[in-house]
Amino acid sequence: MDNSHVLLARQPIFDRKLNVVAYELLFRASTDNRADFIDGDHATSQVLLNAFTELNITDVVGNNKAFINFTRNLILTPQPFEKNHFVVEVLEGLKVDAELIEGIKQLKDKGYTVALDDFVLQEENLKLLDYADIVKLDVLHHSSAELEQAVATLSNYPVKLLAEKVENHKMFDHCANLGFQLFQGYFLSKPQIIKGKRVPENKRSVVSLIAKLNDS
Repeated sequence: MDNSHVLLARQPIFDRKLNVVAYELLFRASTDNRADFIDGDHATSQVLLNAFTELNITDVVGNNKAFINFTRNLILTPQPFEKNHFVVEVLEGLKVDAELIEGIKQLKDKGYTVALDDFVLQEENLKLLDYADIVKLDVLHHSSAELEQAVATLSNYPVKLLAEKVENHKMFDHCANLGFQLFQGYFLSKPQIIKGKRVPENKRSVVSLIAKLNDS
């Protein structure tokens, strides 16, 4: 009998030569291989717990880093996990205010790598670029002209550009020619389900992150 459970999914991130240079770790609760959750804090904390306590993170991503989506609460919560193993991926749609910027700044000051997910150039978002190492652009939601404009603007910042949702070879070539250095999408590789055995709840309780997130 197989006692393993679905713990998460990973999707490779490639460089211009199509070498795997990182993985995005995604919440999954079943083999349906889709993100099905209501609470973003819970989903991300489960990914962190599964990757760092129920699995050996190096078995999941090798010597590469893991991109993990971070909600506002997680950005503002002290992290117990090793900074060299993952990239803090700031979710799109978060309210950009002094508190959020200070939280991201503190992560940067502590040596964490910061990526901006599904970034859209807006006046209120520009302050985030001062603390970003990587900017992810959803190429399906931008016209060719919009992508060119975004790349031109972002070239003024010391960030790497990641094209996500690359769906075909033509789009890959187009993004590479525009100056994108990193690539992710179903054309390159779909998310892969990772299974394992869940550890007892009493062991999981030692992770202070969960206590902080559940503290109303």
